[in-house]
Amino acid sequence: MDHTPEEPPAEHHQEPVDPDVIETVRTQAIRRTCGWCGKGMSPRAKGKGRPRLYCSPAHRQRAYEVRTARERLEADQAAGRARRDDEPVREVVREVVTRTRVVRSPIQSPGYYPGDRYAPPQDPWEPAKSPEAPSSGPPRARELQRLLTRAAAAIAQGEYSPSEIERITRGTSQVETAANRYHEWMKETLTGRRRGKRH
Repeated sequence: MDHTPEEPPAEHHQEPVDPDVIETVRTQAIRRTCGWCGKGMSPRAKGKGRPRLYCSPAHRQRAYEVRTARERLEADQAAGRARRDDEPVREVVREVVTRTRVVRSPIQSPGYYPGDRYAPPQDPWEPAKSPEAPSSGPPRARELQRLLTRAAAAIAQGEYSPSEIERITRGTSQVETAANRYHEWMKETLTGRRRGKRH
């Protein structure tokens, strides 16, 4: 079998020691960075004292505050008085839904609007007509007045053609003529009754 010859250990040549010579080695920092901001500074302090670790008293105070705050946080976490860094933040959410119902008045404010929007289709102060009620007899005066008012608003807005306006005018003229005759008849009737009472 082949054996690899072991290399002889390296020989360290040491200088001869003179018993009459005393050698002293001293290490001194020449340049250092600030422990807070990392800026280069001279570690030498003015006068006697420990070497400088921070470039200014303000940075030394900030480092002290952070160090002591971390120590207090770790102590509170160990005692259960503070949340750990890996513990999630929990919150309770309450949802409030507000619904507002707008109550509209059944009476529409007066004004000139085209067509059916001039007046409500039904008088809010009158009871609704039953569908079983008979339709015989003359139309109600209030209903006719409502229709005429709506027709006047539609005419003012140009909703009717000239032929339709003429047809409506003939109808209103007939109503006016019939009303005048009725008033004349009532006048003559009252006059005749008064004459009969005198005799």
